[in-house]
Amino acid sequence: MAWLVAIITLLSTIMYSVYLKGKLSQLPILFGLLTGYLAAAVIGFATGIPFITFNTIQSAGILSIPIFTFPTPSLAAVIAIMPIAIATIPESTAHVYQLDIYVNDLARRKGVKKKYDIESKLGLNLIGDGIGDIISGFIGGPAGTNYGENISAMAISKNFSIYVLMLAVIFTMVISCFTPLINIIYSIPTSVIGGLSIYLFGVIAAQGITIMMDRKVDMFSSKNLAVIAVILIVGLGGSFGFEGGMIPMFGTQLPAIATAAIVGILLNLMLSFENK
Repeated sequence: MAWLVAIITLLSTIMYSVYLKGKLSQLPILFGLLTGYLAAAVIGFATGIPFITFNTIQSAGILSIPIFTFPTPSLAAVIAIMPIAIATIPESTAHVYQLDIYVNDLARRKGVKKKYDIESKLGLNLIGDGIGDIISGFIGGPAGTNYGENISAMAISKNFSIYVLMLAVIFTMVISCFTPLINIIYSIPTSVIGGLSIYLFGVIAAQGITIMMDRKVDMFSSKNLAVIAVILIVGLGGSFGFEGGMIPMFGTQLPAIATAAIVGILLNLMLSFENK
């Protein structure tokens, strides 16, 4: 039944993204989520499976203010986070290039002559990432980065408005402070999120292909094939094959995604001497 809910969510989201027009075409993910939620409610009612529950966070009060804590300096923590910090740099770089391609393609389709120079803002993007992590870590929050799922949501909805993103941030912060709103969000069944994730994560991969097509990457080059192959297998294989995506190697455990990024960068450097 969970698969049925996930498939309904996935197919409805795809149908909405393809066939909705006008303003409604910006809301396929929301409509897909609501369709999946309704399907989970109906199937749950018919089968007795508790897909939807509203008591994830039990609190006597309505307010649920996040707990703020100051960091405790630790060499072990610094060593542990360094590879992840390196991994976010190529990730953020790809996202900036993706936005540049998608925004300018949308402008061209709408007959707008203006060229949106987004890729030149890469340095500011990385600085913003770093400052955001510093502030977040200083008050007890997690490290963050640009999320590919958000880029996918923008590519699917064709909505790249900065003001919409800022409003979404405000909504998220407000929701996180009120227990009833938090429980509504957590009541979304995992199978619904899973159905959406198939689409969103698939679009992330498609965006990578889009960059290579836009940049006319030579896929017959032995160098390019080697770099792409190693990154894919270390990143995907390491994430899938080992618990928590941690690859046991040389007496330690290395995060698959960060390792894939670092190995890919080093391998690319090793194979670039001929071009110099």
